[in-house]
Amino acid sequence: MAAGGSDDVFDILKNAGSPNAIAAHQASQKAHEEEMALKAQRRAAETIQEHSSQPVFFDSITILGAPQTRRPFLEKLVKPSLDRSDEGDFTLRDALRELNKTIGGLQSFDIFHPNISFHLDTPSTYTFDPTNPDSPVPLSAVINVKERSRLLLKSGTDLGNTEGSAYAQSTIRNVFGGAEFLNVTYSRGTRTRSAYDATFTTPINSSPFASFELKALSASRDNPHSSHTELSKGFLGTVRWATPSHFLKQSISYEGIWRTLTSLHDDASTSIRQDAGDSIKSSVTHIATRDTRDNPILPTSGTLLRLRNSIAGFGPLKGTVGHWRSEVESALAFPLFKGVSASSSLRGGILYPLALSGAAEARPSTVADRFHIGGANDVRGFQTGGLGPHSGKDSLGGDAYVAGSIGMLLPFPRVGADSGLRLQAFVNGGRVLALEKPPGAASSSAGDKMKYTVGRLLSEAPSLAAGVGIVYGHPVARFELNFCLPLGVRGTYGEEGAERARKGLQFGVGIEFL
Repeated sequence: MAAGGSDDVFDILKNAGSPNAIAAHQASQKAHEEEMALKAQRRAAETIQEHSSQPVFFDSITILGAPQTRRPFLEKLVKPSLDRSDEGDFTLRDALRELNKTIGGLQSFDIFHPNISFHLDTPSTYTFDPTNPDSPVPLSAVINVKERSRLLLKSGTDLGNTEGSAYAQSTIRNVFGGAEFLNVTYSRGTRTRSAYDATFTTPINSSPFASFELKALSASRDNPHSSHTELSKGFLGTVRWATPSHFLKQSISYEGIWRTLTSLHDDASTSIRQDAGDSIKSSVTHIATRDTRDNPILPTSGTLLRLRNSIAGFGPLKGTVGHWRSEVESALAFPLFKGVSASSSLRGGILYPLALSGAAEARPSTVADRFHIGGANDVRGFQTGGLGPHSGKDSLGGDAYVAGSIGMLLPFPRVGADSGLRLQAFVNGGRVLALEKPPGAASSSAGDKMKYTVGRLLSEAPSLAAGVGIVYGHPVARFELNFCLPLGVRGTYGEEGAERARKGLQFGVGIEFL
């Protein structure tokens, strides 16, 4: 018996160092630590719940782990929480809510790693007064952050509407210690021969909801649907702001661009040749966007409303082109039942010519400023720029347009309703018109021309196409392969001014689709 017992002890000691025993011990220890951490979280939650209505105030909020970030920048970021705690009627629940807002702001600047922790305590000098238990308790909050690397070099591909491109980019984060960014990018694409841009972005008053952006650019872009290449050089200055929920975003920008229409095709139309050469666009643009969609790339619920207004060449803006350009876009998506959703969208715009300073009357718009509608990402079933006025094979664009779509997304067989792979069916169409004077009028003002053109736009039947296809919603882009059937096209292919339809398969990649 004694010998057997001794052997058992030696076996246990021998097996204690085996890999299986060590792994089992580590797993048991990890499970124990997780259980203890879970119990601690439960106790903390119960304590917070029990004392959530306790009056408190912030004695201090300290941010640790940010040596490269300016102190005044961080002080402005935490000031709203400190001010809120001094207003009175401030409880522990409010304190936690304010700290979450501050941490959300720190995360939004993208200069810190996303995992940000904090802890609360009372100052070391605080002594609880049992005779006055309802007096506000001072809190010292400590937020722990870790700064990201300041220099980032990367290359990759971008998928935008009607174009794919490869790029190389260098980024300097937190340039002056106030969440500033400097991005320098070079790219080449299927339509963009080359593009250089340098963009400097900085928050306004340390706010995560407002920023200023200054961009210098130089780009060369092919427009084969209009038989030319457009060279652009200039700069943009933009102020952006948003509501805390980010459902409503706005921006106002100034753009100064020197444009050259060059490298005309041998068979370029007379209209394109007349617009060739240099022009200077000096404009101010305001954009307001309200977006409540659950997914902007593959929405199944929510709404979108976007308003874009710009004025160029008027008054002190100078430049060689003058116009008022206004666009509105709306979209609606709603679920029908599991995995099936319906959607609709409507867009429209006008380009109203304005007389330049010192000029007697407004100049006609140019091909570089007009609306070009049609394509795999726009009105499907038509070539890029396939709707509206044409001369030969060239899209001339229009001064007024309207386009709309209705569609349905369905689950792909054997994939599941939650997959990004879907089937779709759609009907879309649009109408694009150049600014024209009423028939029989000897002369008319730009206002009369616009009234007549908009009247035609709303009263005449649009060009239509229908189709079915496969859709894949990737986090960075939407891919579509559709079979399209044009239902109504103005003119016959080959005739002067005829629209360019596309029957059969059509592939589209981009961020936004009609």
